[in-house]
Amino acid sequence: MIITRPKPIEEILSMVEMFPDLSICVVGCGICARKIQTGGEAQVSMMTAQLQRSGLDVLDGKIVKHACSTKSWDSFVEENPALDKAGILVVMSCGAGVSLLGRISGKPTLAGLDTTSLGSSLKDETLENFCAMCGDCNVGLYAGLCPKSGCPKSQVNGPCGGSIDGDCEVGERECIWAKIYEILESRDMLQLMDGIRPPVNHDRRL
Repeated sequence: MIITRPKPIEEILSMVEMFPDLSICVVGCGICARKIQTGGEAQVSMMTAQLQRSGLDVLDGKIVKHACSTKSWDSFVEENPALDKAGILVVMSCGAGVSLLGRISGKPTLAGLDTTSLGSSLKDETLENFCAMCGDCNVGLYAGLCPKSGCPKSQVNGPCGGSIDGDCEVGERECIWAKIYEILESRDMLQLMDGIRPPVNHDRRL
């Protein structure tokens, strides 16, 4: 699941101002953004109202099934005609959805959300920073916790000297290496922390 968070409305308005006199359609995504309540029906309605209160011409707010995957622009328009009539799309999805709609629509396509990480959803809880999409996955050796995404330094050997009493030196967060150690210890698998692991092989992403 792609984790997103709302952009400040001031930032969205500043982008929209670059395209004066164009009507707007707000587009939400029916998969990830809807699940974590950043781009579902309620959020699209709220964004539509905010833009209208700012004096902008908003034609409609629509939810597409998944913003990052479609057969064609025409298939989007067939279900949501307002997308074709609008001059600008404000898309409340991850960056992949914004990019796809921007490529196939021929319209200015603005992001209504910021994409922060690859995560998961457990019941009603959104879990962030599960994966760095490095192309060199060995998360199974770290008790299912990826230090490349969970550590601000993306260290594959840890903890570093900035970890104090289980807390990270960066912001108010628990050191992921302390959590890895705790889980491996509970499973009697601390031998997995023996030795030095090589850095991420970024060539595997190519």
